[in-house]
Amino acid sequence: MSDSTWLTSEIHNPLAVGQYVNNCSNDRAANVCYQEFDVPAVFPIELKQYLPNIAYSYDKQSPLRCVVLVALRDISQGEELFSNYYTIVS
Repeated sequence: MSDSTWLTSEIHNPLAVGQYVNNCSNDRAANVCYQEFDVPAVFPIELKQYLPNIAYSYDKQSPLRCVVLVALRDISQGEELFSNYYTIVS
């Protein structure tokens, strides 16, 4: 079951903000960008609940890969988020 709490006032995962990001335009510059991130093997157990995916292979050890948002400048509370949908920095 997917987390639909982002549609309510009681958000379970405050780090899940990807659905709020809109594409930048000539009038609205990007203020966030996407970055691939390999979750370290040693990762705080209390934070794992916020990861959007899990490792699925028992036989093969590989890093858990996520895509995170990185702010390109200071962002004010309530400010709309814009990125370039076509750019992933690796």
